[in-house]
Amino acid sequence: MNRLSDYRYCPYDGERLIVNDGASAGRGACPKCGFTDYQNPKACVAILITKGSEILLARRAIEPAKGQWDIPGGFVEAGESTEDAVIREALEETSLRIRVKQYLGSVPDVYGPRQVPTVNLCFLAEVLEGEPKPKSDVDALVW
Repeated sequence: MNRLSDYRYCPYDGERLIVNDGASAGRGACPKCGFTDYQNPKACVAILITKGSEILLARRAIEPAKGQWDIPGGFVEAGESTEDAVIREALEETSLRIRVKQYLGSVPDVYGPRQVPTVNLCFLAEVLEGEPKPKSDVDALVW
């Protein structure tokens, strides 16, 4: 199996995948149903929460990157807008109610030991209410 595919068998019908050619060259494809493993990135949000000239940093409590400092954020849930994901992730990780101020841009990345492709949609946000308290997969917060 090629290095781009997570699958050896089709997740829909169990058929063994073959290496595709043509427009999808090098990707795992199902000869029965046509499924192609494109390795599309998973959508994530990255949140720059500001207070004056300071940015809130979060220390990861779990792997990957346990103990490292990062900005709050996480995966976008199915059926959720990225703006809603920003608000949810900020509340889940920091206890803060925030307001999205601006979309800043996107950054390709990978997540975890399997190097799952992601795309981080970066937002600027401001605190509406609350005091930072680490929750979820965060064990410390600092401005």
